[in-house]
Amino acid sequence: MTIEKWLSENKNWQENQKRRKEEQEREKIQLRKTIINDLVEKKQRKSSQKARDSKKKDYFLRKITEFKNWLNARTYLQGDKPKIETWISNLYRILEEQQKSNLIKDKNENKDKLIEKFRKIHPRFLDEKTRIAIIKKLQGKDLTSSDQYYLRKLKKQIEQKLKDLYNYQLLRDILEI
Repeated sequence: MTIEKWLSENKNWQENQKRRKEEQEREKIQLRKTIINDLVEKKQRKSSQKARDSKKKDYFLRKITEFKNWLNARTYLQGDKPKIETWISNLYRILEEQQKSNLIKDKNENKDKLIEKFRKIHPRFLDEKTRIAIIKKLQGKDLTSSDQYYLRKLKKQIEQKLKDLYNYQLLRDILEI
């Protein structure tokens, strides 16, 4: 290899290094921007969901005030019994729907928390098939008969361990006397 060729390759190498560094810096900046945008979008989604929930509450309150105003404007209520019953049944249905949606939302939040806690369990703590059965149950997938078998088996093991725990706590209390 001649010196001229080596020197020209060395210059190209230095230029390539500079270009690579510049590209890496641009990529880092772009990645930071995307992460920031994702965080902002998550916050906006949460705030819009809270706004929807407050609109549902506001809707129920608006309906109650409409009913109150309509009722106050009536002078002869004896003839309005069917309309009053309809108003009350509609308000009751709105209230039930809100309660159902709140229960579903709470259930989903609890399920997410359980999934996060389950992920903290060491993988070797449970055998593979039991772990798969639990994951299927958490995700709401259909369980096969073998999955149900492993879940029953785990339930029996847990009950036995809880009995053992009770006995150990009793022994500890005796020793502390």
